[in-house]
Amino acid sequence: MSGDRKEPFLQLSELLTGFGTLALCGTGMADAYLETMDAALSAGNVDELLAAFGRLLSGAGRDAAVVSEILDHPKLGPMARSLILLWYTGAWTPLPDGWRATYGASPLDTKRVVSPASYQAGLQWVAAKAHPAGGGQQGFGSWAASPESAR
Repeated sequence: MSGDRKEPFLQLSELLTGFGTLALCGTGMADAYLETMDAALSAGNVDELLAAFGRLLSGAGRDAAVVSEILDHPKLGPMARSLILLWYTGAWTPLPDGWRATYGASPLDTKRVVSPASYQAGLQWVAAKAHPAGGGQQGFGSWAASPESAR
């Protein structure tokens, strides 16, 4: 991912997901997710989303501005929501048919898991304090212990 796009991509992702930049970078998926967005959206749309984010106020008002200027926007909102789902599930969620008809469609704008690593790196597992099914060894007898949140 080029340096001039990486910083705003991660900052926007931080506000949209609620996870810090270090946690997002720790998934190892930032480059793959930006590439996925570039491939799934028609040319220039990701840059338009990042530029809109860059124009927003900094500080305490930025969160509200992201909602009003990006999430509520008819073009930018669906892209931002697909980005949220991408970080949480590791899968690309296609944009609505109306969006595709208005702003352009890509043959890669289909429901698909980005990679086996993206499935395992999904933020949903961290948020749920769970492990991806079949994604890692939890140790012999781990099934007998109650979940951390129940202890």
